[in-house]
Amino acid sequence: MKIRIGFLAVMLALSLLLTRSLFSLGLLLAALSHELGHIMMAKACKIRLKECTVGIYGAGLMPEYSLYSYSKEIFLCLAGPLCNFLFGSAGLVIGLRYPSEFLEYFSISSLILGCMNLLPIRDFDGGRILLAVFSVFFSPEAAQKIQSILSFLFVFLLWSLSIYLLLCHAASLSLFIFSLSLFVRIFIPEA
Repeated sequence: MKIRIGFLAVMLALSLLLTRSLFSLGLLLAALSHELGHIMMAKACKIRLKECTVGIYGAGLMPEYSLYSYSKEIFLCLAGPLCNFLFGSAGLVIGLRYPSEFLEYFSISSLILGCMNLLPIRDFDGGRILLAVFSVFFSPEAAQKIQSILSFLFVFLLWSLSIYLLLCHAASLSLFIFSLSLFVRIFIPEA
C-alpha cells in the first residue's frame, strides 16, 4: 500500500509531538486506532488497499478496486468509529482501576473521534455510510444530492453551535474554525 502524507499533516503531527503533552499523544493514538480499524476491516472483507493519504482533516484509504458492495462499504466505514469506541471504552475501564492522565486523554479523544466520524457529513464515515444506504434505494445522483443536503445541514449545525459557544461562553474557537474549514472544503469548489 502506497502512503502519501500531506505537508500540513506532517506539520500538525510534528507540532503535536513537539508539545510533548499527553493529550497530543492520546489524540494521535486515537487517530491511529481509528485507521487501524478501517485497515483490519478491509483485510477481513478482502478489500485490497492501494493507497493511504494523510491530510490535515485525517486519513483516507483508497481501495484498489472501487466496485465492491454497499454492505462492505458500510462495514468498512463503521470499523474506524467502532475501534475508537472499543479502545476508548477499554481505556476508561482500565483508567478506573489504574488512573492515568494519558488514558483519560486517549479515551476521551477516541470517543469524540468516533462520534464525530459518524456525523452524516460527506467524506466522514457517517456520510459514506448514508451514501451507501441511500444508493440502495435511490439513483446514485439522488443519493449524492441527499448526502450533500445532509452534509450542509450538519456542518451548518456545527457552525451554529460554535457561534453560540463563542457568543455566550467565549469558548470553542476551534469548533468555529473546524466547521468553517469543513464548509469551505466540502461546498466551495477549488479554483
